Amino acid sequence: MKLREGFILRDVAGNSFVVATGALSAEFHGMITLNETGKFIWKMLEKGAEKDEIVEALCAEYEVDDKSLVVADVDAFIEKLEKDNIIE
Repeated sequence: MKLREGFILRDVAGNSFVVATGALSAEFHGMITLNETGKFIWKMLEKGAEKDEIVEALCAEYEVDDKSLVVADVDAFIEKLEKDNIIE
């Protein structure tokens, strides 16, 4: 998966946000606030990770036993990014 060019992740006062830059800011208004898990997924997407890689990395990072919950959460996150045209 690949994030569209023009979206950047910024940390401000302990909070993580994604904002559009340049010409893209005329198309995408506002910002996305990410929790710790969302930021983890975003950083994986920045590296071009696929869904399965993200799920495995999250399970390892947070020592998750029930992989199905992680799959559902990653699916929902990616679906939201696709709906907002953030993933190419």
